[in-house]
Amino acid sequence: MSDNSAPQSSPANNRLVLLGTLLVGIISTFVVLYALTNRPRNFGTPTVDLSQDYTGVQALTPPRTVQDFTLVDDTNTPVSLSDFRGKMVLMFFGFTNCEDICPITMFQFKQVREKLGEKANDVEMLFISVDPQRDTPSVIADYMTRFDPAIKGLVGDVDVFEQIKNDYNLEFVLLPIEGSETETEYSVSHTPNPFLIDREGRLVASYAYGTTVNVVSEDISQRLGA
Repeated sequence: MSDNSAPQSSPANNRLVLLGTLLVGIISTFVVLYALTNRPRNFGTPTVDLSQDYTGVQALTPPRTVQDFTLVDDTNTPVSLSDFRGKMVLMFFGFTNCEDICPITMFQFKQVREKLGEKANDVEMLFISVDPQRDTPSVIADYMTRFDPAIKGLVGDVDVFEQIKNDYNLEFVLLPIEGSETETEYSVSHTPNPFLIDREGRLVASYAYGTTVNVVSEDISQRLGA
């Protein structure tokens, strides 16, 4: 005779199993939702509105108040940003041993000045070296003759850069050259954007590297007005 004495599940046990399953499902759902809503977000990375045509002009609205600073030019004469109040200032932070970005940008500065025509008299153009160890006044003087004498070269100062770097979100990193045997053989990774300061000394725009000469000159011309 077969043994039919095996215990049978009671309705109460079935309800407990169902309730436990539901609780596990609810808790799992809560954990997933919590992870999704509380995961780290990168709030510091700017985004570009792709619904509009992006030309490379990064306008600051409202304009940003920036600190005054003083460096020296190729004659070792002190020059301050505030010396150019009443003019717009198009400036770039680079270094003379740069093989690509810096010379390209300086040629573009020359072309921008030519396209501005008479309006260029209301714009000061600055090349600011981020390599004070190698870029002395005489080196800067020689470098600027390759482009346009109207562009003023300024010798860098590490303390000044520490003072103003947050105003422009500047970054400079020395990169040793593999196999170099001296401390003066290195490159510099640096912020490639030119910056535009208005007549009141406020930062009003920056231009992404690669922005065309026509776009930059048109933007400056419009800001200068008639």
